[in-house]
Amino acid sequence: MNLSLELVGLVRALLLNRGVAALATLHDGLPSASMVPFATAMATGRLAVLVHVSGLAAHTRDMQSHPEVCLLVTAAESADVPPQALPRISIPAVAEFVRRDHEDYATLEAAYLAKFPEAAPLFGFADFSLVALVPTSARLVAGFARATTVSADTLQAALADHTDA
Repeated sequence: MNLSLELVGLVRALLLNRGVAALATLHDGLPSASMVPFATAMATGRLAVLVHVSGLAAHTRDMQSHPEVCLLVTAAESADVPPQALPRISIPAVAEFVRRDHEDYATLEAAYLAKFPEAAPLFGFADFSLVALVPTSARLVAGFARATTVSADTLQAALADHTDA
């Protein structure tokens, strides 16, 4: 399914201009949500949503145990838009921990630091890991009665010109 130019613009605005998302993981058998900064990049020819996480965080251990996660990114609140109509994208994904010796590590690290340069010192800490959340699909809500499910390929195509290839 191809997205209209309007929806491609919305996907780009959400994933390129927003910096924080809710990350849902499975924690001790129960759903749990955390706040994470995120960036996007291409890795080995596919879209990755990047998070940089501490080994001390519960969501890191959750992703190591159960790599199936979901990321939710919402538009900023506005007095002009009821909360229920806020544009948002929910991205089911598989968490892949990127080893420092991986061929794409430097490219992914650079993409993350381009969005969050203040995080540079954290890349020197041994307990932090770069994680590529590889989308399996996405659910885009553009407002009331304007929801659509898109494939991972369609999501990648919407961001193709705006991620590090």
